[in-house]
Amino acid sequence: MAKISLKFWRLSAAFEEVARTRLCESSGSEHSAAAEEEEEKKSADLWELVDSFLERETGGEGEWCEERESEEERGSCYESKRYGAGLERKKQLLSLIGGEDEGGERRRIWAEVESAWRSLGTGSTEEEFKRRVMSWLRHKGFDAGLCKSRWEKTAQSPAGDHQYIDVISAGTRYIVEISPAAQFTIARPTDHYASLLETFPRILVLKEDMVKAVVRLICAAMRESLKERGMHVPPWRRNAYLQAKWLGPYKRTANVVPGATKVGWAGRSLVGFETVQVSSNGCCRGELVRKVGFGGDVVGNLNGMHL
Repeated sequence: MAKISLKFWRLSAAFEEVARTRLCESSGSEHSAAAEEEEEKKSADLWELVDSFLERETGGEGEWCEERESEEERGSCYESKRYGAGLERKKQLLSLIGGEDEGGERRRIWAEVESAWRSLGTGSTEEEFKRRVMSWLRHKGFDAGLCKSRWEKTAQSPAGDHQYIDVISAGTRYIVEISPAAQFTIARPTDHYASLLETFPRILVLKEDMVKAVVRLICAAMRESLKERGMHVPPWRRNAYLQAKWLGPYKRTANVVPGATKVGWAGRSLVGFETVQVSSNGCCRGELVRKVGFGGDVVGNLNGMHL
């Protein structure tokens, strides 16, 4: 019990230290762009600290099991807890990606992207296909754009870029990702993690805050899978790197023809990444695209899933 209390004390102390720092540095009224970037960096550093803490201290969930009488009972206890945790995580993911928003706008966007996929097919490059889907959405009356995020190398993450579609409706920005499961693939996944990836539909439409929650949930599951295989989490599969794909500085265009006009970078940054200038017609790295079937009934998707 004392060991568990010490772990929570360490984590609590880290949060309290960051909170004290913010109280000292915030004026309570003025927030410059530089200050906001610094605030985001501190938040990212805190989450990196939490990730590191969890990687070091994971094992607490087995302490209760170690108190069991026999090795067979300990193994049964551990598997039971893993099953329960895996099922709960899957429910959380389904709730995030399958829940309906007020007005049904997210569902309407998804339906049009699905129609575009069926009509356009996939006989083109990934970048061309996303541009054609964006054009389809604009033709249907949506304020859709093709976005390209790019970020520089930092101490925690390598440089990278990513292309995706967004739709702005009534001041709300929706992220549209094609074959989202492909963005979270890892080597030698456990059955639990592979099953979690199979939960993703082939088209994902989410608000920005929901994207952040999904990425954080998947990263936690990814870390557990890799640890079980005796592998470290690579930098390009950490939370900060994956968050930057959809929530970092990005360039947006609504042009049907690539490179028709220049567009500016959106004035935002995440986890301390600085905005950089790049060519508007640059192409992003190709990534493995894997189709994952979409289930219409969110609750029904839980049935028959392997854990």
